[in-house]
Amino acid sequence: MSSITDLLRRVGPSLTTELISELANEGVSAASARQRIARAGDNLKRLAGLRFPHNARFVYLDDQFGNKDYWLALERVFREHGKSYWSAVSGLKARGGVYPRKFFAGVCGGADARMRQLSPSRILDRLKAIQLLEEFNEDGTGEPFVRFKPHAYGRDTTGQIRARLIAENVVLHGMKEWCRKTGFASFEKVLVRGDDGAPVVSSITWDLSAPSYARPLVSPSSKGLKPGFVVCDVNLRGALDENAVAAFVRKHDLASAPQKVAPIMPFLIADTFTSKGFGLARSRGILATTTAHLFGEDVAKALRDLIRLLTDTGATASVNPEHIERLLNSLTRIEGAANNLRGALFEIVVGSLVKEVEGGYLRAGEKWTDYETGRAAETDVLLDRPDGNGALVIECKSKMPGSRVNLTEVQKWRDDRVPLLYKILRADGRFSGTPLTFELWTNGPIATDALDWLKSSPHPADYAVGWKDGEAMKIYVDKASSPSIRNAMRDHYFKHPLARITAELDPVPADA
Repeated sequence: MSSITDLLRRVGPSLTTELISELANEGVSAASARQRIARAGDNLKRLAGLRFPHNARFVYLDDQFGNKDYWLALERVFREHGKSYWSAVSGLKARGGVYPRKFFAGVCGGADARMRQLSPSRILDRLKAIQLLEEFNEDGTGEPFVRFKPHAYGRDTTGQIRARLIAENVVLHGMKEWCRKTGFASFEKVLVRGDDGAPVVSSITWDLSAPSYARPLVSPSSKGLKPGFVVCDVNLRGALDENAVAAFVRKHDLASAPQKVAPIMPFLIADTFTSKGFGLARSRGILATTTAHLFGEDVAKALRDLIRLLTDTGATASVNPEHIERLLNSLTRIEGAANNLRGALFEIVVGSLVKEVEGGYLRAGEKWTDYETGRAAETDVLLDRPDGNGALVIECKSKMPGSRVNLTEVQKWRDDRVPLLYKILRADGRFSGTPLTFELWTNGPIATDALDWLKSSPHPADYAVGWKDGEAMKIYVDKASSPSIRNAMRDHYFKHPLARITAELDPVPADA
């Protein structure tokens, strides 16, 4: 007859109900099995904070904690007996193992403010308590992220996550315009991830949501027609497998479970699906589709290229500006995505521009840390110029037509970012004796009070400070020999008048 220790050595970490079943196969009664587990001694550990059906506990031996088999066993238990936790784990895995904290509710698929259901915040707290997940603030930006804590789980970099978020945002805006133009959703009520109002339907957060008056989704009520809903999640991280699709299916099932909830039409968009993943979606009535099916193969390829380009911090842009022009021309055809996309690529275009005009070695999107204080900062563009001209560090501010760089932005850059970066770069042996110039570049105007403040600020003794607004950038762009760089700037950043006189006559609020 097996001891509890021998049994756990053989079957691995398990639920107490599973151990009772194993002992029953050896002829031990359920009551005796429970007593043996209760008397197993200090070597038997119980996972604190999580209980499963029939008051079962997850148990393991002291030396089994935290290894790969331990986490696999816990995932199996989640899948079979703790679907809320399993959905959160599967959702985060499908997103690369790390994700912005503000979007975690959509990833885990939990229902907020619903009785007898674990909310996303409660799920996160419990998974943090068992050391499966952790929160951290990204260096440079300080933005909170959630990630897997054990090394057994793979984790993408935050740079990879940000690149995909930008590409997915293009897809979401394309989906938004399709829903509006076809009348599939209420024109002014389509919400997208990152909007002021979260896209929530039936207490569950999605990447996109909207009420729909399409005939199969509406139902009569005492107040007239009651709309159904369109919901959509987008994940462009490779091929979505069966587990990723199953997490989305559960999310939709959970949203549709309450008796009085209106019909919900679910879309799941990916770059591609595995055969099992796509088969599961089809069998469960999920409208699974790819970016190629939605927008055509050219746009799908451009989205993949965009992710690669944003992930490699601009190196591709510095050697192949034609690639930037093609991406901008392809993806800005999707209405609603243009402004966000132009902002994401502005740093790369500026980096490519200054490298061509001035030569030297380009570094873009790098994070730096002051090890004395622990503070971090990022350089949008850093050009190590040739012939002893020193390093040029550019802060990029891409603005939509009618907007301008305001006083708060200028003061934060001039009084906070620049001194911090100067201190960090001076401590780096590569720049210890190099003249340093810090400049603020924007494709739009700088607000009058901000410009006056810049001009009146004292000149630092140890480094140079400058700026270029839209008009000054136009003159600089004319120095570029590459037609692709000039076209990218003129077509996508200087398409609207930016003259200072126009800005003075038709003022925009300073906080625009």
